Amino acid sequence: MRLTRIVLIGLSLVLLLALMNFWPTFFWETSDMHRIEGETTTVFYQQEEAAARQVFQTAEARAPDIIQLLDTDNTLPIEIYIYDRQTDMQTKKYGRIGPLLGLDWYIGDNVKDRVLLTSPADTSSAHESDTIVNAVLHELVHAYNHRINPKMSYWLDNGLAGYLSDQVPGEDLLGRIPIPTLEETKVSGPLAPLRFADMGGYEYSYTYIEFLDHHYDWSMVVELAKTGDFVWCFGVDEAQVYQEWVRYLNERPSQAD
Repeated sequence: MRLTRIVLIGLSLVLLLALMNFWPTFFWETSDMHRIEGETTTVFYQQEEAAARQVFQTAEARAPDIIQLLDTDNTLPIEIYIYDRQTDMQTKKYGRIGPLLGLDWYIGDNVKDRVLLTSPADTSSAHESDTIVNAVLHELVHAYNHRINPKMSYWLDNGLAGYLSDQVPGEDLLGRIPIPTLEETKVSGPLAPLRFADMGGYEYSYTYIEFLDHHYDWSMVVELAKTGDFVWCFGVDEAQVYQEWVRYLNERPSQAD
């Protein structure tokens, strides 16, 4: 009986600590937020109105193109939550432990089809203001991706987000970072963001979508995003597409050329 009580108390403490950590993630809107409503987005922001309007205008200008390219008929406005401090944005995604992870590059994310973003007015992150403004496009694609296929792979999801938001890889990619293995392109789970960043996933997944766009028809790239079925879309399996992509990478001109 005593051992059972100790175990139950221990489990209760773990659950309580988990609840305390994740409690902020249950509520995206804060009490001090204002709202800007558009045709394709609704922006919630705290005090930095000018920065929020920059994000809003950028999102409203590009969202129709993203909707068309992804061939989605779900055009309900995407909710974008902008937090004045990067630490607040990270807390809304990962709970109170978020800011303790030391991810100064981590300025935005999505929760299903909602976007969380650090305000471009926050100078504490590793990014310039303009970079944060443009990051909303990357997160918008994630939000629409979730609508067309909630089970889309992390690799395809980020590749599309980078490609459709024009986040072109830097120069000499192959010289800086080894090409991810086929197994690495299947990254998933809670640690996926860290593993993905470490293996150059953002840059390499961009080139993967670039390859599919150039080598196949864009409509089939969208079908892959919706279904995940390589054979049906391209007539070959995922491993064969991977090998074709690696050959493409080795022949692809660098951005410096």
